Amino acid sequence: MYTTRSTLLRRLFNNDEIAWEEFFDSYKELLYSVVLQHNIDPAAADDVVQQTMIAVFNGGHFAYDKNKNGTFRSWLGGIVRHKVIDYLRKCKPTEVLKDDDIADDFSGADELFMKEYRQHVLKLAIDEMRSLVTPEAFEAFQLCVLRNMSDNDAAELLGAKPNTVTIRKRRCLETLRKIIARLNLEDPELELVWP
Repeated sequence: MYTTRSTLLRRLFNNDEIAWEEFFDSYKELLYSVVLQHNIDPAAADDVVQQTMIAVFNGGHFAYDKNKNGTFRSWLGGIVRHKVIDYLRKCKPTEVLKDDDIADDFSGADELFMKEYRQHVLKLAIDEMRSLVTPEAFEAFQLCVLRNMSDNDAAELLGAKPNTVTIRKRRCLETLRKIIARLNLEDPELELVWP
């Protein structure tokens, strides 16, 4: 799978600097999106994401232990949730934030993280699909599926026949569905669906 690939995790355990950059590039958008869902302003969200990454690499070493922490996704979701709570406690020192209030505010945090995680994995699946199809097919997919343009309008824009655009779009969708099926097989809890 994209985000919890065992090879990437092994490289992180071995303090591979390139793996750290790959990890950061892969996860920063996901974490940022999750943090913003808690009504934290964008500048502060960057700080919370940085604090999350620091916790992931506790003392300069990759802190995840599958036997101790369970699934990587749940562990990462827990870290970002705790960093958001830490931030909220620091930024509102005049308010008394009780543990019960925080628990109420974060009762849906796991579901929120999973929703954002699914979006993250779906973007990666689309990137994989893009690498497997022709540029022309991806253009048709992008226009018709991602931008909701009709096949006829896309054909006119691309200088192609409408039937050609329809066929290219279908090939992309078939490829994407196979990728999604594989990802769901690898991680049954993911339950990724194409909208």
